[in-house]
Amino acid sequence: MSTEAPDFAEYHARFERLPNGAKAGLRRAAEPDDLRDLPGLYHLFPGSRPSNQETLLAFFLPWCPELNSNTGFMTLCANSISEERIMQIARANPPDDLIALRRLVMQLHPAVGWLDLAPLLWYWGSKKTGSSKRRLVEGYYIALHKIDQGDK
Repeated sequence: MSTEAPDFAEYHARFERLPNGAKAGLRRAAEPDDLRDLPGLYHLFPGSRPSNQETLLAFFLPWCPELNSNTGFMTLCANSISEERIMQIARANPPDDLIALRRLVMQLHPAVGWLDLAPLLWYWGSKKTGSSKRRLVEGYYIALHKIDQGDK
C-alpha cells in the first residue's frame, strides 16, 4: 500500500472523461472487487494494474461529481447522518465497511466534494497513517460538536 497520496484531482478529471457506459459500470458495482471485471476501471487507470487503493477510489468516484464542496464531508455527515450509522461503518469488516460508507456517500450525493473524501479513502485500512475509521468517527464528533456550538 503506497503511503504517498496521488493527485486526486487528476483521478477525478480522468473519471469525467470516461464514456457514460464506463461510468455506469463503475456506478453499478456492488463491491470494490467487482470493479476488477469492468473495462471502466482499466480505462480510468490506463496502462497499469490498478492497486487496491485505486480500485477503492474508483468505487466511490461515481458518487462525487463535484471536485470541491462548500461543506466538508464530516460536516455533511454530522448534519445528515446518525451517530449509530457512523459507528456501524467503523465496526464493520471489509468489504461491508466500504459498502456502508459508499451508501452514506450516495445518500449525501451530490454534496460530497471529491477532494474532501478521497484522502480518507486512500488511507482506508492503512496501519501506518492511523485508522481511517477512527478518523471518520473523530471527524464526525468534532463536526457534531462544532454544529452544537453554532460554528459552521
